[in-house]
Amino acid sequence: YPHHKVCGEFLSPECTPILDTLGMTAALNDLHPITIDTICLTAPDGTTWQTALPGALGLSRYALDHALAKQAAVLGVDVREATNVTNIAGSFSKGFDVQTRSETVRARTVIATHGKRGALDRTLNRRFLRQQQPFVGLKAHFHGPPIPNRIELHAFPGGYCGLSETESGAANVCLLVRESVFQAHDGIATFIDWMAGQNPRLGAWLSQAESISERWLSIAQVPFVNKQAVENDVLMAGDSAGLIVPLAGDGIAMALRAGSLAAAHVADYVAEQISADDLRRSYTTAWRGEFTTRLRLARVLQTIVLRPSLLAMGLRLLNAVPALGDFIVTHTREKRITSIRKTHPSSLRINLTPSGPFPASEEGEQSPSPLAGRDLGRG
Repeated sequence: YPHHKVCGEFLSPECTPILDTLGMTAALNDLHPITIDTICLTAPDGTTWQTALPGALGLSRYALDHALAKQAAVLGVDVREATNVTNIAGSFSKGFDVQTRSETVRARTVIATHGKRGALDRTLNRRFLRQQQPFVGLKAHFHGPPIPNRIELHAFPGGYCGLSETESGAANVCLLVRESVFQAHDGIATFIDWMAGQNPRLGAWLSQAESISERWLSIAQVPFVNKQAVENDVLMAGDSAGLIVPLAGDGIAMALRAGSLAAAHVADYVAEQISADDLRRSYTTAWRGEFTTRLRLARVLQTIVLRPSLLAMGLRLLNAVPALGDFIVTHTREKRITSIRKTHPSSLRINLTPSGPFPASEEGEQSPSPLAGRDLGRG
């Protein structure tokens, strides 16, 4: 630890104030994240749409997670590296036994932030695992042509690929593709060659770029399904509670915000200001109120992006009706972005004050490629 993860490595504008409440501003600045102020989306036929998104940042998960762990230790958190949780048993009334491979830790409450899909979900017998999810995610870092201050999303039949720069100057290439499309090709290299030929903008960039990663990271069975915010009295946060589709660019922000919500509710419970029933009910209600609309809208948008003919028509519509693009951007992320983005984009850093004392750190899942087996998600 730290290690690279399958992630778009894009911090939406609402991340900054949450990180600031953690005392992370100086550490964040020291990492020299890339400023991102534009989103560009292209269809396979070359149709293009772009819009402004002031206040976003490009930063690798390797650097961000390491900085968060260091700050957590400074704040008094007992950070245990190389410690995998294998089971969580208990309840609010009895307390919890958190089992690792070497010990059992007693806890009054537990917040699980173990990522999209993993062994712990199977141990907890979570219902979402019964639903097949036909998507594969891949990620690698490249050196290539500059992508100045923007994130690019290039669609191809059955998937899309994001390009953006990180603090090191390397470009993050992260893509999502239907499993059936991926499996139609003989390995990752063959698939990437095919993908590059499906979108002229993407192909032009890749033809001038070179991978600097040892290998592609991958995750299969990416779960874009409804999950429970509380399972067996364990509060879920980040991707453990619900995964937004990558094209929305709001995954890290949702993880930070959900961590803040969970922490605030747990603090009230530990202080005996609310009961266990109140905690279960109020956290679930708060989580759904915060995230359900953007999750649903983003899934609808992904359905369109995965179909080239629909996407091209949609991008032409966005170019003709700019207000529609503003609606999509503001309704796939934190609500308070809406009015601020329209009227005071420069005030994003100071006006978005999150509730709750601190966020949880998101633990992603990935496995080295080539893909082995059908379920590669590991917590």
